Formats: sequence, structure tokens, C-alpha cells
Amino acid sequence: MKVAFAGTPGFAATILSGLVSSEHQVGLVISQPDARRGRGRKTIATAVAALARQRDLPLLQPERIAEATEDISRHDALVVAAYGQILRSDTLNAATHGAWNVHASLLPAYRGAAPIERAIMEGEKKTGVTIIRMDEGLDTGPIALQRGLDVPGDMTGGELYEKLAFLGAKAIVDGLALLEDDRLTLTEQDSLNATYAAKLSGEDLRVRWDLDAERIYNMVRALAPSPGARAFHPEVEGPIKIFRSEIAKPGGKYLVAGEIYAANGQILVGCGTGTLEVKELQMPGAKRVGANDFLRGNTLAGAFIS
Repeated sequence: MKVAFAGTPGFAATILSGLVSSEHQVGLVISQPDARRGRGRKTIATAVAALARQRDLPLLQPERIAEATEDISRHDALVVAAYGQILRSDTLNAATHGAWNVHASLLPAYRGAAPIERAIMEGEKKTGVTIIRMDEGLDTGPIALQRGLDVPGDMTGGELYEKLAFLGAKAIVDGLALLEDDRLTLTEQDSLNATYAAKLSGEDLRVRWDLDAERIYNMVRALAPSPGARAFHPEVEGPIKIFRSEIAKPGGKYLVAGEIYAANGQILVGCGTGTLEVKELQMPGAKRVGANDFLRGNTLAGAFIS
């Protein structure tokens, strides 16, 4: 099957790589325009654009995907993974067999922009990927197939991101094969049970120490390794990023929410309920280090701002 592909970040690049390695033909790649970042305003290619250039695939990077509608119409199907723009009806229906999205959740759970992080934040034990035929709603199209994945209690957002990308690549390859053979069955989503995974805001990255330790622990692992959970201290200019933590065993030192106890290679912080042990952190302008190494040359006292 000849497909056009639209995607932008690393998750989408893994999907594209799976398609390129399959029996399907990738005739067109569409990605967001390369961004200018940093002090020197250096142009940074999207992960998908970089892979397309590496594999010598036809690449378009329009400001709006609607500009590529005519090019998409020359393909059997459009595959979309984390592209970053809403597709209108003419683009969704341009390819012969329509547009198909690889979404990183078991829909209708976690529709939206941040399904991986939100699932871990909520302490989900299972998630997965869903292939849907796209409509004009937000991840509301009928389900073509799903693949589930267990989420261990210590898995980070980065680890889950990678696993779901590979799972999604296999799922879309299988789905396209079924579509080509006219053996793909679609099932409407149960929208009454839908949940939403809104794009992460700055406030979503900030640790609120009045929450219970388990919720903060899940937040820390959901945001690792990027962008990192942020804690704020009145004596530190800028956020302190926390990348790894553990829930301290009960029966230890009692700390009120935000209160810090740092000694003997350990950093303990009181929560609304329970205590969190900070295992790995990064001060502003410094490197990411383990708590034991950090305390060899630094101190941390008082309390974080809740």
C-alpha cells in the first residue's frame, strides 16, 4: 500500500521507521517546519524531517498541512502520528482510503495531546496504542485495532514513550495490511467513557507538596527524563528538577508538606500524606546528579514552596 505519512517528534519518527521497513511504500512525508532555537537561532530539524532526509524520502514541511492535500490525494492512505495540527475534512479524505492515526492510549481513554504522561500521572497499570480512522473530532474516530501494554510501577514517561512508539509502528503496519485486504473492521468509540489528556502546561510540571507522596512519585516518573518535574525553593533562583524518586517507607522522620530533611546521602521531603525521597535532581545551571553525590558538596534545607 502506498502511504503518505504526517508526523513531527521522535514518537512519530519511530512509526515512520516501521513503515519504511515494512512491505508498504512511503511515497510522501509531511512534518512541521524546522524550528529556530537557542541563542544563535540555529535551525533544528524535526525528528521526522531528519529521518526523511536520511532515508531520502520525499518531504514537505508546509505551514499548514492543508497545503499538502493534493499531494496526499496521490496515495492509498494517510498515516498520522503526533503531527501537531488539526486536519480538516478535505485533507482527512484526500487519500483513497482516508487518514489513520496512531494514538498512544487505549481510546477512548486519554484523548488529546499528552496521553503518555497523563496515564502515568494517574497511576495507570495498563495502556497501549490505538489505530483509528480519523474524523474531524479530537481522537474521536472509529477504532481499527488496539494493542495493550502493561505499565510497571517504576516506568518513566520516556520509557513508556519508546515502548508505545515501537508498539504503534507494528500496529499501523498490521492495520494497513488488513485495510489493503479489505479485512479491517471498525468499531465506534464509547464517547460516554472518554477521558482527556490535555497538553502539559507549566503548572502541570510544578510539584505541589500538599498532594500525597504516591501522586507526586507518579508525576516525577511521568515527566522523566523530559521536561522534568519542577520544585521551587525560596533560596534557589529557578526550578529544581526532580528526575527520580521513591516513596519513603512509613515510620521514619515526620515532615510537614514541603519540609526537607537532607542528611546521610538522603533527601526526604514531606508531602500532604507520606514522604518522598528525592533520588536524582538537577539544580539550575548544574548537571543532573544523584542525591548522595549532590549532598557531598551542597546543602538543601528548609522547605520547598508548595
